[in-house]
Amino acid sequence: MKKLSLILALIFVFTCSMLASCNNNTEESSAAESVVSKTESKADASSEAASSEAESSEVAENSSEASSEAESSVADESSDAPAEITGTNIAKDKTYTASQLYQQGGAEVEWNWSDTAPIAYPDEDGKSLTDGVIAAADSSYDESVWAGFHAKCPDYVTNGYGSITIDLGEVTAITGVVFHNGTQGLGAAAGISAPTGVEVFVSEDGENFTSVGSATPLNAADINCEATEIACSANARYVQVRFTAQGWAFVSEVEVFAAE
Repeated sequence: MKKLSLILALIFVFTCSMLASCNNNTEESSAAESVVSKTESKADASSEAASSEAESSEVAENSSEASSEAESSVADESSDAPAEITGTNIAKDKTYTASQLYQQGGAEVEWNWSDTAPIAYPDEDGKSLTDGVIAAADSSYDESVWAGFHAKCPDYVTNGYGSITIDLGEVTAITGVVFHNGTQGLGAAAGISAPTGVEVFVSEDGENFTSVGSATPLNAADINCEATEIACSANARYVQVRFTAQGWAFVSEVEVFAAE
């Protein structure tokens, strides 16, 4: 009986040990599976976050590129859209005032200014600068189509420029001015060349003038009359063209254009 009891006790102990071992293995397996599951979950979350960040970055880059392209397009359109002179010449046959034309003395004063000398190249009847008659590309300097200004005229010396001021009769929206001037092709040997600069001023009252544009005329050797264009957008009754010269400045016509 004692032997049987001992054997049963041993069997019981062995059975309990086996059961305990199985339970431990099961718990360790469950814990391992839990760790693996958590690790995979974190990896999946990290991957999704990285993917989301990449997509957001790509969207931001595309948006930035699109914005830059749009801004570049606007800038290009702005730089490629120069002002244009359009409409009708409304200065034709309008009255105007002008600075002194050159009264050229003879050899005794070395062909300089003389108060008693006649105007060398007069403005015929004070109308030729808006009569619609423009010098041809090969016109000679002694033709009546020209009026001759000079840097040695007293008022030019005082002001620093010659000028022509046209009265349009009423305030009008203008798009630009075309100044028909002589160039060195007209008579470089005689000291004739294109003005060194032309600037347009406008006024509604004839007293307060504002600059609205300027240009540097082409001083061509093979063209006697050059059309110098100054595009602008302004409301004006009086349009004044100021020009600078080194010597002679020959002017054939001044046109002022208004939108139709």
